[in-house]
Amino acid sequence: MNTLRKRVDDLAVAMQKLVRLKEAVQNDGYCKCVSCGIVKHWKKMDGGHYISRNHQSTKVLEENIHPQCKGCNLKSGKGDTLVNIDYRNWMIEFYGKEFVEELEILARKPADHFGPDIEDQIKEVKAKCKELQKLL
Repeated sequence: MNTLRKRVDDLAVAMQKLVRLKEAVQNDGYCKCVSCGIVKHWKKMDGGHYISRNHQSTKVLEENIHPQCKGCNLKSGKGDTLVNIDYRNWMIEFYGKEFVEELEILARKPADHFGPDIEDQIKEVKAKCKELQKLL
């Protein structure tokens, strides 16, 4: 049975792939970790969340997901302060402090953007991924 929670998880996984592919297309198939700076093939990277996936309101927000090496993503998920500070610093440099603070506030609010159109969102993100993969 496809519950809403399962479909949101499916969308999050698709978004994680999308952000890696977007960077990979610009960098000959490679991504740079936003936390430590290591560069690896996009398939060997994760789509790491700045705000934990536990926060439903930011779980599938593209601006909350960026390429991250598996080591940093694992450490980040376990609350590693240094990795999280590095990710936050990258976010501030890329988006600006005001945006990052707004994202942190949004994370504390209940999610209200999931509804009947989630299937369409999943299809759209998967179609974008397919198009990007053709470019690699």
